[in-house]
Amino acid sequence: MFQTPAIEDRQRRGTALMLSSTLAFCLMSGLVRYASDIDPYKTTLFRFVVGLGILGTAAMSGKIKLAFTHGPLLFLRGLFGGTAILIFFWSIPALGIGKATVLIYSFPIFGSLFSAIFLKERVGLAQVSAMLAAFFGIFLLGSDHGEAASWLALPGPHEMLAVLGALLGGIALVLVKKLHDTDSSYAIFFAQCVIGLWIVVVPANTVPCSIGLTGGLLLVAIGVSSAVGQLLSTEGYRHLPVLKGSLLGMLVPVLNYVVGVTVFNEVLSVRSVVGSVTVLGACVVVLAKRRNGSTKEP
Repeated sequence: MFQTPAIEDRQRRGTALMLSSTLAFCLMSGLVRYASDIDPYKTTLFRFVVGLGILGTAAMSGKIKLAFTHGPLLFLRGLFGGTAILIFFWSIPALGIGKATVLIYSFPIFGSLFSAIFLKERVGLAQVSAMLAAFFGIFLLGSDHGEAASWLALPGPHEMLAVLGALLGGIALVLVKKLHDTDSSYAIFFAQCVIGLWIVVVPANTVPCSIGLTGGLLLVAIGVSSAVGQLLSTEGYRHLPVLKGSLLGMLVPVLNYVVGVTVFNEVLSVRSVVGSVTVLGACVVVLAKRRNGSTKEP
């Protein structure tokens, strides 16, 4: 279909913003992996504190407007999404950046499932088949413990926790979709940061860990890259069809796998490759069938 130059310019801008967002999220994940000696509560705390700082500063300067309409849903979005982020930051050092990201980024599968149950969205045969394939891929990836004869192995506790994070992210995705009818993307992100802060503020200050100046700067960098990625993604969706933006967002686990192998020397087995490709391919199919889907952070 013919597109006017204005539409083409908007889509080019949106694509550039989404790719920049993807790079920011990849940088965030790499920094979390590099900061494996810092407990995930502190890492997550800085992620939320910096996000609040950036949003608050932008609101005070008039760049954005923060208005909250549906308080209970915003609270639940923050609760489920904030917990999913904590699990993600915990899983990266425990499982490796590639494996953890693929497991967590399976949340569109759970989001589609919950949307069908609670929002009564129609789910076609292709989506159902993709969901089943994704669950098989999650099983393959989750049960890969690096053992020579592991094809009959079961997912371990660390992997199951990551899948729980994806499930919580799927619930958050449904809540975000519902909230877009009443609240702005900035208000939804702000709610995640506020409630997430309350989730981790106590354990972050009780787990002993000496981070020093270098560690502090590293934590700030994690928070900044995460907030920048989220804001770029929010702006990118203003210029792109949701489908295209969602599919561009799925580049995050792919890039994280590349970073894990090339930078952190993470080992890829045949089982993990098959599982990862199956999960990501299923997510692409589900998103392609959902015009209103989104792969923003849970």
